[in-house]
Amino acid sequence: MSKRIRMVLAAVGVLAALSFGSAFAQTSDKMADKSMPSKMTNQQMMDKMDKMSIDEKAAMFDKMTAHDKMAAMKAAGHDTSKMSSTERMDMMGKMSAQEKADAFDKLPMQKKMSVMHNASTTPKGAKKTDK
Repeated sequence: MSKRIRMVLAAVGVLAALSFGSAFAQTSDKMADKSMPSKMTNQQMMDKMDKMSIDEKAAMFDKMTAHDKMAAMKAAGHDTSKMSSTERMDMMGKMSAQEKADAFDKLPMQKKMSVMHNASTTPKGAKKTDK
């Protein structure tokens, strides 16, 4: 008889744990939906990148970290790693929107998606710090 009671209690415990876990997952999803913007799929992000204007791509270039900007410039054929930081800043400050957009386009897809994700999750008005 005690074996049967233990089995019933174990079954009730498992069902209670599963229902509690399911209910908790649903409430945390609802809370995440309210506080965070909806996540874009990789395909949606690539489609958005294809439709970006030159000015939007230049703005994405400006939001990148200094290390990512150097990688983009290197991919575009301009190795800035041998320049001093002031020379590099001057050069990037003088770049046209087209040059910035071209450098952004030369980045690998994974890096572009990372930059777009970081730009979309950074609150407006917040300053992005370089590493």
